[in-house]
Amino acid sequence: MKGTAKAINEAIDSLSGELRDGKGCGSAQDQEVLGVINQKLLEVDNAFDRPLDSPEVFQRLKGIASAANQVALESYCQEQVDMIKANDLHFKGYTILFYGDCVTASKLLKEAAEIAPKHPLAAIDLEKAEKRLAKAEDELYKAETTIEKKPEKPDGYLKKASALVTMGKLEESLPVFDRAIALDSLDAMAKKGAALEGLGRFDEAVVLFNKVLEEKPTSQIAKKGLNLAEYFAENPD
Repeated sequence: MKGTAKAINEAIDSLSGELRDGKGCGSAQDQEVLGVINQKLLEVDNAFDRPLDSPEVFQRLKGIASAANQVALESYCQEQVDMIKANDLHFKGYTILFYGDCVTASKLLKEAAEIAPKHPLAAIDLEKAEKRLAKAEDELYKAETTIEKKPEKPDGYLKKASALVTMGKLEESLPVFDRAIALDSLDAMAKKGAALEGLGRFDEAVVLFNKVLEEKPTSQIAKKGLNLAEYFAENPD
């Protein structure tokens, strides 16, 4: 896609200075070039099932399309700018949903859905987060009851810690996870790792994920947690 963005920027540079500066609708040749650019953008969208990942190109082209009275192209550019921003918000929200924090995830996913109503996943994942959050208080109550009845079992502590994470109380959940881990719960260790990632403590999380995978190589939480830790180590921003 980088090559496509470069080619489109070069095509934009070939337009008349008057059009690039937004001072006129351009020549017939300018209109033809804009048509080619529009077609290329649609080809990328169809080929990759997502827009060209370059908001700078769309922002630049939007102003030119407006000056050239190309309403459809201007509208398309704005829609893609919104979709790219929504994609970023959705990725962040979906990742935080994995960590378990449905409060923060809901905010990000809601913003993504509002910015780009046509986003294929934002509204779906927002509904998941909101449903989990709506059940959290009840889950916390049930967990406390379980702990009272069976304090020697890890289940109640794991459920309590998970409910706290769902409610956005990640720091508060950590000692509760530790109670479950002390009672021999690999699931608690994996979920604590996810909570630590939610707090940005990736090094600590990786240690836990590796311990879990030594005994339970099929743990999806530990596998995904390690993948995310590696991703954010390579992409700190």
